[in-house]
Order: sequence, then structure tokens, then C-alpha cells
Amino acid sequence: MKNGIHPESRMVAFVESWAGNVFLAKSTIKTENTYTHEGVEYPSMFIEVSSKTHPHYTGEKRLLKTGAVDKFYARQKKMEELKNAKK
Repeated sequence: MKNGIHPESRMVAFVESWAGNVFLAKSTIKTENTYTHEGVEYPSMFIEVSSKTHPHYTGEKRLLKTGAVDKFYARQKKMEELKNAKK
């Protein structure tokens, strides 16, 4: 193996920014941020979602309502009300 051509591999703290979950992994990622976990300072990378909170891994079902979805549900509700009013 040649010296000086491989990136440095080190322990990096991946921190889920909104939930505060932290997991350590060996990585070659370059980062200037640091994070102290259990009294040890690690280079860190802040992430949005991890396996602890991702719906696929947790089994949780989330319904995201956007403007188009809200309009659809409003039309659907209105049609049901009209249908019930005819009876």
C-alpha cells in the first residue's frame, strides 16, 4: 500500500440536528465541526434524519399534508357532505 494517497480514516460523530441522536462511525469525511460525545471530542457531521427517526426503520406512518393534499381532502369532504345531504 502506498503512503500518502489514502484519505485519513477516523471516528466521526454523526449528529441528527433536530432530535439530538448521535452515532459514531469510522469515516474519511472532511469536516471542520466538532462535537463532544461522552466526554470525547470528535469531528462531526450534522444530518437531518437517521435510522432512529426515519419512518421506514421505526414503522411509524406519517401523513404530510401540503397545499394540494389539503385541497383534495377538502373536495373529498365536500362531496361526502353533498352525498349525505341527498339521502
